[in-house]
Amino acid sequence: MTSSAKIPQIPRRWQALLAGAFGLFLISLLYPFQSTTVPDWQVQVVDETGAGVPGISVTEHWQHYLLEGTGHEEARQTDQAGMVEFPARTVRGGLVSRMMDWAIIVMREGAKAKITPYASLVVWGSREHDTAVATYKPGTAPQTKVMVHRR
Repeated sequence: MTSSAKIPQIPRRWQALLAGAFGLFLISLLYPFQSTTVPDWQVQVVDETGAGVPGISVTEHWQHYLLEGTGHEEARQTDQAGMVEFPARTVRGGLVSRMMDWAIIVMREGAKAKITPYASLVVWGSREHDTAVATYKPGTAPQTKVMVHRR
């Protein structure tokens, strides 16, 4: 005895709509969304008196631990007023790659796993001044002044 029960058919219009929705869902999982590791960072390097220190080297270091395996750096020098500016640092990654990277990092490093952005400035290269460091904390405004002490 054969069953004459029919499997309900989805109308073509709904098939196209469901296929489109599924396609958009897949794209949203794979699309490389942009994340900011550190926003524009404009900083003035000053001495103990509050005067700008011209011509001193400042190196920005940054890495988004979840999305990048290695860090980056760029060195610049302050202008006559002791000012230096670095552009925003961004990285792209899709939701699937972020989830997979997170799982791999957590399995490899455990509870100590770093998955957040990191950025810092190192002020250096002056015979008259000590080295100084400023660290960016995600979700806050970057530090606008860094004091270097005279030797």
